[in-house]
Amino acid sequence: MLGGLTPAFTSDHDEALRLKQAGEILPLKTILERLQQPGQILEVELEHKQGRLVYELELLDEQGRVWEFYFDAASGEMIKKKIEN
Repeated sequence: MLGGLTPAFTSDHDEALRLKQAGEILPLKTILERLQQPGQILEVELEHKQGRLVYELELLDEQGRVWEFYFDAASGEMIKKKIEN
């Protein structure tokens, strides 16, 4: 479910699960429900960025463009979205 994790979490699916169970991050399902963009999810990463945990999602839209979405893993707030070059 959290495939493509960064090196700090690569072997730590258990760490991501612990963070979720401790209430430190939202479940990926919650983040996906907040994503208001039709398309196919290509990749999900949980990363440390600027002192916080961030879900990074790559999505292929209906026009064939690849988008990157960044969500604060604790609050679920969308931080940024952009079309990947």
